[in-house]
Amino acid sequence: MHLPTCLRRPVVTALGLLAPFATAPAAPAADPGAAPAQAVHVAAEAAASARTYPTAIARSFTFNYLMQRGGLRGSCELSWARTGGKYEARLKGTVAGFTVLDWASSGGFDAAGVAPSLYVEHRLGKSDRDVRFRKAESRIVFSGTRSSDIPFVAGVQDRVSWLVQLPAILAADPAKGRAGTRVALYVVGTRGRAGDWVFQSEGRETIKTPMGTLHTVKWTRQAGKGDDLEAEVWLDVERHYLPVRIRLTLAGSEAALDMTLADASP
Repeated sequence: MHLPTCLRRPVVTALGLLAPFATAPAAPAADPGAAPAQAVHVAAEAAASARTYPTAIARSFTFNYLMQRGGLRGSCELSWARTGGKYEARLKGTVAGFTVLDWASSGGFDAAGVAPSLYVEHRLGKSDRDVRFRKAESRIVFSGTRSSDIPFVAGVQDRVSWLVQLPAILAADPAKGRAGTRVALYVVGTRGRAGDWVFQSEGRETIKTPMGTLHTVKWTRQAGKGDDLEAEVWLDVERHYLPVRIRLTLAGSEAALDMTLADASP
């Protein structure tokens, strides 16, 4: 897509600012002969630390957010549609009328809650990247990467589905909202990155949004090993604990990517 000169710089800037949330930088490519052993080792660690919890999964909804990082402003939509035993979820952000963020998750449900089968990152002017969760084959398959496939882990989530899975865990057991409680989600990105995202509850917090004053439970995720993305998410007590504010910070960066609820349906 050809962008007008007056818009090219803000859109390119937006892509650079939003990229860390999509996928952390891939590790240097390993020797093809050594990669399988490395992948098995990583997967074994993941399986040992994986967590599953009771869940109460939200019905269909669409949330629209104001999106900001530094002086850059735009909008973002998180949509979640349930049809029978299947779901489709999408996180889509725009700046100056151009789509700069477009990630989609689809799948179903199992004993661990939300169960993605396909995660896709649509990229402006580039080929898509995807992750396929092949539970029946006990493996997770990546496209566009030299990383090896990794074994399937119960409760695994992608970079969109976790935004519904974490609320589902809290909705099933609101007591987990007590300050200090921890929840670990095994989260997979498109470039072979996979590992536990450990969230800790900071307890109840009231926030102001374009939708008014909301009562939330705040959760934080510190940067993990080999991953410098920190996350804060505010889950609305009155909206099935769904995310009404999402704040993501790349370690060492002065500006965070901040999404605040502006409109919701139903």
